[in-house]
Amino acid sequence: MRRLGPGLLVGIAVAASVLPTAASAADLPAPAGPAYYPPVYRPVIYDWTGIYGGVNLGAGLLQDQITTTTTTALEPAGTQTKLSPFSVIAGAQAGFNYQIQQIVIGAEGTFTWSNISGRETAASPIPTVSETSISTPRWYATATGKIGFAANDFLFYAKGGAAWMNVNYTQTVSTAIVGISSQTIIDTRSGFTVGGGIEYGITENLSGRVEYDYLNFGTKTYTFANLNTAPLPLVLPVSIRSSTSLITAGINYRFTWGGGGPIVTK
Repeated sequence: MRRLGPGLLVGIAVAASVLPTAASAADLPAPAGPAYYPPVYRPVIYDWTGIYGGVNLGAGLLQDQITTTTTTALEPAGTQTKLSPFSVIAGAQAGFNYQIQQIVIGAEGTFTWSNISGRETAASPIPTVSETSISTPRWYATATGKIGFAANDFLFYAKGGAAWMNVNYTQTVSTAIVGISSQTIIDTRSGFTVGGGIEYGITENLSGRVEYDYLNFGTKTYTFANLNTAPLPLVLPVSIRSSTSLITAGINYRFTWGGGGPIVTK
């Protein structure tokens, strides 16, 4: 029998050691692929930037204090007549917003048609004579700046600026001898306004709002010199301090800039 040489014995030993290692490697699992991370969906942020226009409807309360500045045959100086009429108002607004993170700045102009009219008769020391004051604002207009805080699709804002009011002032005198005599002065008064409101984004372009505005026109003196109170003529100078409160509900359509629309947080 032929004896095994040293080289053959080494070869058999190496082969025997490799076979268990190869079998063990075949039993190992396949290497794992790259880790999978599901997409993160972030909330949509409402964008208030854009040019807008809309209409509104509401109610207005006029506060007029009419004071005689000169003693006349009808009234002593300092006699006051107060008017507080309220009625329906309606109008339109237009402006623009620009949003910087959660701060919204902008400007707005409004025009409001007024159905407000009030009258009050002052007591006279002469039993057969009465004096009636009538105030009838026909329209209001404002030009304001705006600043607000956006809580996604809610916008809380304040505004302030200039205000104008076109108004008819009438003084009517009734006497037993002459009857009724009246004079109307038409004026456009200027003043200031402050206000604020809440606006809600219904869709990307459509929003609804509720707003309160206070308009102050200060005090101005008018002289009614064409009242017929024969046999004595009557010149009646009065000062009128005037302000108005408006509360409205409105709707706006916004034209977004450069496509605009909702943006997604990062």
